Amino acid sequence: MAAEERSWYQSTRRKWEPRFERIARGWRRYRQHRMGILGLGILVFFSFWALFPDVFAPHSPQWTAYLGTEPGRLTARQVETLPHPPAFGDPFYAPLGTNDYGTDIATLMVYSAETALYIGFAAGILSSLVGVPLGLISGYYGDTWIDETIQRIADITYSLPFLPLVIVLVAVRGITTTNIILAIVIKSWVNNCIIIRGETLSLKERAYVDSAKVAGASDARIVFRHILPNILPLSFVYLAQDAAAAILTQAALAYLGLADFTTFSWGLMLQNIQSRGYIFQAPWWLLPPGIAITLVAAAFYFMGFSMEDVANPQRD
Repeated sequence: MAAEERSWYQSTRRKWEPRFERIARGWRRYRQHRMGILGLGILVFFSFWALFPDVFAPHSPQWTAYLGTEPGRLTARQVETLPHPPAFGDPFYAPLGTNDYGTDIATLMVYSAETALYIGFAAGILSSLVGVPLGLISGYYGDTWIDETIQRIADITYSLPFLPLVIVLVAVRGITTTNIILAIVIKSWVNNCIIIRGETLSLKERAYVDSAKVAGASDARIVFRHILPNILPLSFVYLAQDAAAAILTQAALAYLGLADFTTFSWGLMLQNIQSRGYIFQAPWWLLPPGIAITLVAAAFYFMGFSMEDVANPQRD
């Protein structure tokens, strides 16, 4: 039994060791990019906010400054002082100030991170799950009716304006976070499909693909066993870019009033300050969500650019 276990371990190690070595080699290349490390650090920082909001938020989402003698009501004088600038213990603790309802801005910032990252990752992953397989199939069956059908659908989708299309889809289906993600994916899969198709057209002419065909491998095995592993690094690049675009799109929709008001989001914070007329009076309310949106989107772009260089086959 021990010999059999040792043999299984050795065979498994021989099978996976080259893959782990490729991952380690890619990580070593990635670490050489300061921009990529910066992006990863920013993303990890906001991920902690999203995963553990109770730890990082100064208060609960229900906390309100200036509670009057009646629970949940503000006196007339207290209402006139809102939104309140940053305060550090006198008369309360609100490091980024409050909005006009007395809600702590720092708390809203922390609890909004989950929505931003959820939309970014969900839209990016779904776009890849749709665009990458279609691009692989279209490229492998290039110049056939399969390729033509996929490309005509991609052409029609690509010709539609992005933000107006998303606005119409969200307005028709309802303003929920899920519908916002689906609306973004309906448009964003096209770039993945086009890029992956072009790369597949090149890879299918390689010698190892011809060898697999001679050996009798099926089309599905060739596509998903021999071509897909070489496509994955490039797909991660566009996943990061799609995630950044999704976060910016959700913020734009929220600013236009097409946001899920049952959740916290940085875009909704910007929409609230605009609709209530405090843009010039309360910079502590305006700047933090705008900076957070910029940082998270930039983090995805930084990582995407760095991964593009890591995935470059011309690099030693």
